Amino acid sequence: MQLNESSHALNSTNNPYADSEATLLGDIHRVRRYFHFVINTVKDIPYLDRRAVDLAITEIRQTYDDDGNVLNNIHAYLTTFCLRNTVIDANAHKQQHHDWTQERERLATQNKIYTTQVSELEKTVSAKKQLAEACELGVKNTFKKKEESMKLVDKLIAEAVAANSTGAALMKRNEAQRMKQMIEKEVNDAQNRLHTIQKELSDVRAPIRELETKVAEADEQIRNIDSLLSIDLADAHRKLNVKYGRGLLLYGPPGTASDDTKPWDCHNNTWPAKKNADFEF
Repeated sequence: MQLNESSHALNSTNNPYADSEATLLGDIHRVRRYFHFVINTVKDIPYLDRRAVDLAITEIRQTYDDDGNVLNNIHAYLTTFCLRNTVIDANAHKQQHHDWTQERERLATQNKIYTTQVSELEKTVSAKKQLAEACELGVKNTFKKKEESMKLVDKLIAEAVAANSTGAALMKRNEAQRMKQMIEKEVNDAQNRLHTIQKELSDVRAPIRELETKVAEADEQIRNIDSLLSIDLADAHRKLNVKYGRGLLLYGPPGTASDDTKPWDCHNNTWPAKKNADFEF
């Protein structure tokens, strides 16, 4: 009856579809929902057609200057009615539950391996750290030894200058030079050992940080899977099949929504008495 009534009411001289593709898509969607209703599959089709909604907003923008972001809010609201119900059946949910369980077990096993590797690397880090501390102490002791040796070198040079014999002066200078070279070599060797062990320590710490990051990411994935495994399928179906709410758009002159107005009385199913404001709906 509705289809026949619409066809008779359609004025061929003023075809609304010629000016608005959104109207055409919207009416096509209404027909589709009618047939889905007849065969009891209306739950498988969304309330509104997304293409029709997008085109309608686009067409309205051509004649309406939206300076208050009104159309964007309306568009976002209407798109919630374009979502298709995707209710999973029991068998598919059981298979998905099995896949989630296997993935959780894989992540847990992987984390155990990563944790073991971290423990082994931390033992190496501890040993390298002790060796690095010993090398740092050795470098400090070498610098102290260098200070003492340089005092002796200065003394030898002073004695060489004060010596009357050229041969004795030359011997003392050579001895001071050898002592200076030896202590500088000892200092350089100590510093090189420290730099080497510090680099080895840094090289061991890098994979530990990488493994710890992987463990943290896997733990987060496990928590997400646990939340999925705790889903009650029947309860989830009830929530997914809840119909969208309906809203009431009120409009009127400035002051309509002042403090003197009160909302609809849900208990008594009545509007409150008007005070100083006029209502327009």
